[in-house]
Amino acid sequence: MEQFKAKLAAWTKNKAHKKVIIIVLAAALVLIICMCISIHMRANIHKKYSATVAQMQEQTYQNLIGMTELFARVEDPAVDVRYKLIPELKAQYTAAAAVNSVLANACGEKKAVLSPEQIAAFDAAFEAYATAYRTNAATGLAQADMAACIEEIQEMIHDRYAPPRDPNEDVVIIDASSGQIQKEAAQ
Repeated sequence: MEQFKAKLAAWTKNKAHKKVIIIVLAAALVLIICMCISIHMRANIHKKYSATVAQMQEQTYQNLIGMTELFARVEDPAVDVRYKLIPELKAQYTAAAAVNSVLANACGEKKAVLSPEQIAAFDAAFEAYATAYRTNAATGLAQADMAACIEEIQEMIHDRYAPPRDPNEDVVIIDASSGQIQKEAAQ
């Protein structure tokens, strides 16, 4: 060990060697600083990416909520289904499908809100309405197809926004026929 210290002391006495040591230490310091900056920038990029994906998913859900609210009025006799409701529903769907498509293409199918099957079902339901209107046929089948699509969307919305149920909480059940309140113990 003493020999090593002696050689190191002799080596550092040489001014050229001191310059090399200083340059190597400075280069290492610059490299460490650059790595820290790079890691910080990557973390910020990832954070912004995640926030953007979440915002796009939320926008898709908001459009789907708008669709469910519009479709709830389909039975209302005061609503013009052909010229008002279906075009508004189609506009909401088009917006949701466009954002969903961007999510699927840019981030992968796992980040998309609507599955390809759901998109195909909506497209078929809108086509059924268009065919019924073109041929002056009844829209009952088209309405049933759309109702099935909307029901599936409502389940997705409920799964996303409904608070998780506390298994320790009692459930209150109200009997519709008698109005009696019953409590079901937590399971």
